[in-house]
Amino acid sequence: MKTKIPQAKISKRDVLKLTGLGVGIGALGLSACSNDGAGKYDVIVVGGGNSGLPVAIFAGQRGAKVLVVDAAAAIGGTLFLSSGQMSAAGTKLQKTKGIEDSAQSHYDDIMRISKNTADPTLVKLAVFNAGDTFDWLTDNGFTVRDGHPVTGTTHEPYSHARYAWGPEGGMSILKVLESQLKPLMDSGAVKVMTNTEVIELITNSAGAVEGVVVKTDQGQSRIMGRNVVLTCGGYTYNPDMYQKLEGAKIYSQSTYPFSMGAGYKLGTSVGGYVRGGQNHTPLFGAIMADDEYPGPIRAMARHFPGDRPPWEILVNVDGKRFIQEDVLSHDIYEQGLRAQPEERAWFVFDSEIFKKAPQLIRGGMSGGWTAEDTASAFSQGDTKFFFKADSIQELAEKAKVDVAGLQQTIAEYNQAQASGTDRLGRKFMPLPITKAPYYAVQTQSWALTSYAGLAVNENLEVITQAGKPVGNLYAAGELLGMGQLMGNSVCGGMSVTPALTLGRLLGQKILKVGTKT
Repeated sequence: MKTKIPQAKISKRDVLKLTGLGVGIGALGLSACSNDGAGKYDVIVVGGGNSGLPVAIFAGQRGAKVLVVDAAAAIGGTLFLSSGQMSAAGTKLQKTKGIEDSAQSHYDDIMRISKNTADPTLVKLAVFNAGDTFDWLTDNGFTVRDGHPVTGTTHEPYSHARYAWGPEGGMSILKVLESQLKPLMDSGAVKVMTNTEVIELITNSAGAVEGVVVKTDQGQSRIMGRNVVLTCGGYTYNPDMYQKLEGAKIYSQSTYPFSMGAGYKLGTSVGGYVRGGQNHTPLFGAIMADDEYPGPIRAMARHFPGDRPPWEILVNVDGKRFIQEDVLSHDIYEQGLRAQPEERAWFVFDSEIFKKAPQLIRGGMSGGWTAEDTASAFSQGDTKFFFKADSIQELAEKAKVDVAGLQQTIAEYNQAQASGTDRLGRKFMPLPITKAPYYAVQTQSWALTSYAGLAVNENLEVITQAGKPVGNLYAAGELLGMGQLMGNSVCGGMSVTPALTLGRLLGQKILKVGTKT
């Protein structure tokens, strides 16, 4: 199969088309500016998303002269596509609902869920300041969905209800950020350059960063700054970088098109290094639109037993089951998939299960999916991901799964179903797999975030492998990598909230403002 290299060519209109929401920087009367060449900035922020914008807002409120540079046509970054899920402890929202919680409990939960693979320094910095960040959002108009906060949805739950997000997902957050940014732009404290790519960091003889080289349609120019903050996102739209840093393929093309890894290239070009990729954790259940990867997700398999108990079995390319299908843990599903060749698995069932089970397939990234859609996929002979056959042997051959392995697995499962005792501990086994025709659905791993990230210290300074800070260079947001903030797991709200929080800390406290470098 052929690997496609996607191109990051997207306009503001394209972003809004993807989200279906007609809001953004233009809707609030904000406009980009070109470089006026007027002296040195206190802060140059590379990337105007959910980490870069808080840097600009809080640094600007301190009196700093700030420049935000973004390669896209509109600021907002992944907030255009994000569900905006956040987690924070000790918030005003929790107190209004009588929920007693603490940052220490939040920290303990992250380390428990990550199996102690997350970076303790960064996790502590993020969660011990998350409550203030969340309160700042709610104080400035952010509201949460009905019933929030909650302990979790499908991934490993928190010990307290601290998980919440807005009714419009990431756009609920972006509206607050834009409202806070507008007066700073109006006053000239913060300037924004969109459609502008940072292609190089300028350093002095000591290796400290002194500015950036930017590229626009009009050419290249140098812009000097006392502090440079990299907040330009991850690399999930760059399959080569994804493979290099996480040791796995990315099959889905469902993230922000500007997540091409620019910040990684910039940070490492001046002595920084990348860590955390070993914590790669795939998401489960994607049914792809085609086998030219990366590509769009066509549909999703409903695999979380808490939402829908499993009637099918789940096998790998050897035809073997590899997890207890009714286990109430997304993490076990994801870690189980990670161990499989090509991070690929098949749901297998028979005609009786097909008739009686609740719908297995639901809509993917592009919309709804009905039971009729599933039937059509099988009847039309979709031979890439939906397989139908009159025998187990024929099914295995069509799905390219080991024949003997699948035959043995189904025989063992049927025996377990009859006896009520399964070697993997499965309890929910409503029907055997005995009645032709037989069916298989191929599912694939997918990804929304980057797990490897630039290495930083407790001050969010980019560091070398020797632990020495690269002068005047900082990083925050997805560029730090989920492998540092969530470890070998998925922890609810630990992507968006740390991005906002660490950006806020940089602008509010950490960056040097009004001083000479």
